[in-house]
Amino acid sequence: MNDLKELGKMMKEHPVMIVVTLAAMMAGAALGAIAYYQGWLG
Repeated sequence: MNDLKELGKMMKEHPVMIVVTLAAMMAGAALGAIAYYQGWLG
């Protein structure tokens, strides 16, 4: 539970950073899926 409290504190202090990180993760996952299905990975 302590980790959740720390996370909550971080989200209050750096909301923009969290959103940017999540957006980057989504973009990376989407690109990875596209690359996989297009066969770009060899």
